Amino acid sequence: MEQRVLGRTGLRVSAIGFGCGNIGGLLVRGSEAAQREAITAALAAGINYFDTAAQYGDGRSETQLGRTLRAVGAEPLVGTKVRLAPAQLADIPGALRVALEASLRRLGRDHVDLFQLHNAIAAEADPGRGVLDVATVCGPVVEGLRALQAAGRTRYIGCTGLGETAALHQVVASGKFDTIQCYFNALNPSAGYPGHVPADGQDFAGLIDRAAAAGMGVLAIRVLAAGAMAATPARHALAGAPGTPLAPGSTYERDLERAARLRQLAAELGLEGPVELALRCVLAQPRVSVALVGFSDAAQVVDAVRWAERGPLPAEAVARVLALTTS
Repeated sequence: MEQRVLGRTGLRVSAIGFGCGNIGGLLVRGSEAAQREAITAALAAGINYFDTAAQYGDGRSETQLGRTLRAVGAEPLVGTKVRLAPAQLADIPGALRVALEASLRRLGRDHVDLFQLHNAIAAEADPGRGVLDVATVCGPVVEGLRALQAAGRTRYIGCTGLGETAALHQVVASGKFDTIQCYFNALNPSAGYPGHVPADGQDFAGLIDRAAAAGMGVLAIRVLAAGAMAATPARHALAGAPGTPLAPGSTYERDLERAARLRQLAAELGLEGPVELALRCVLAQPRVSVALVGFSDAAQVVDAVRWAERGPLPAEAVARVLALTTS
């Protein structure tokens, strides 16, 4: 498994990270045996970063990830996240401390490697929708996160790159966070390939390059577009509902249609299908530190590792993907 550097943290992370969220569903709804099989396969293949959050299954993901890692005797890098609710905004540092302590109890750890803000960010706050403004994020949120870092409860701090594009670029320019999670996939590659924006998608305006240039580690999220890159409506029994797209403008049904257009291209490139194409397209952006993939079972882990070991898509293949998805 290729190892990449997570920005200025200096941590070496596997090019593929193990997503423990609701979309893949394994760490939320899977059996203990299935969770152990998949995590064991991931660790054996060199996957060393696991991404979870308190919101995933109301804490079940953190609990079951911690239990499984202890059972197999492994201590990989672990990142978790917090989404601040309106009632918590009166005491943000206190809310962050309480949230991280609860996450650590569920994980069975005394610290995490990365603690990240999970709220969307905009020029103006909309607490009812979970949206925070830039001043709050770069002020009391950062202060609270850095206090937890100073206390040894997290090694580094990050934010989630969702919300208004201009606001996200402001946060990156502030230099206050160590990492950022960026929405990036073959159907909306604008965060990693500026100017390549689908007609119905949000333009992230090269957020990945801007973040990496500022020294931030970049974690690519929704690399399979909530499963739409499989180009079939059939979903794994453990997979969660795709829900509302994290980046506004498109729908899951529309993403399925657009992903189907890539099936023929994948065949022409000698790939196993559009999912391999999607994963290797994301890995072709050299400033992506880790591509987070939500798994439903061990077989999906094995597939993803096999595809990643073939290397990033060549530049000419990426160009063909961009021409199809952003025309």
